[in-house]
Amino acid sequence: MGMRKMIFGALLLAPLLATGAYAQTPLRNVPAEGFKYLPSKDVEALTDKPGPGAKTAFPVDHENYYVEYAQRSDKGNEPEVHSDWTHYIHVLSGEATLTYGGTVTNARESSPGQIRGDGITGGSSMTVKPGDFVQIPAGMPHLFSVAAGGKFRYLVFNGRR
Repeated sequence: MGMRKMIFGALLLAPLLATGAYAQTPLRNVPAEGFKYLPSKDVEALTDKPGPGAKTAFPVDHENYYVEYAQRSDKGNEPEVHSDWTHYIHVLSGEATLTYGGTVTNARESSPGQIRGDGITGGSSMTVKPGDFVQIPAGMPHLFSVAAGGKFRYLVFNGRR
């Protein structure tokens, strides 16, 4: 009789104890964002700013994902490596040479989990243009280079790996 009660009790407790193993605790316990709308003129204004280099804006920023609009010119671009984020990129306008893979030269940590540098050695290159989609996995060096006088705009969905 005592053994039966122990087995029965163990069977009742097993699902309760296993629940913690199946549940994932979010990092900051931030709920998903609600409905959001930006008219095209506001989206354009997010990155349409003077000067060289990358212009970025983050209309959605959550602990496990974020959305980034980016515009690059022909100056001020650096290779990047993100240890925790995969990029899902849709090219909106302009053209750029994407160099990916290889090794970042003169690498330095620009912020936690992000490496920047002077260039990429041993990578592959391709031209990307409007309508193209590129997935850059976390940990892969990448660099967009834009022709002189050009502008390159793209949308990035970033997911935590």
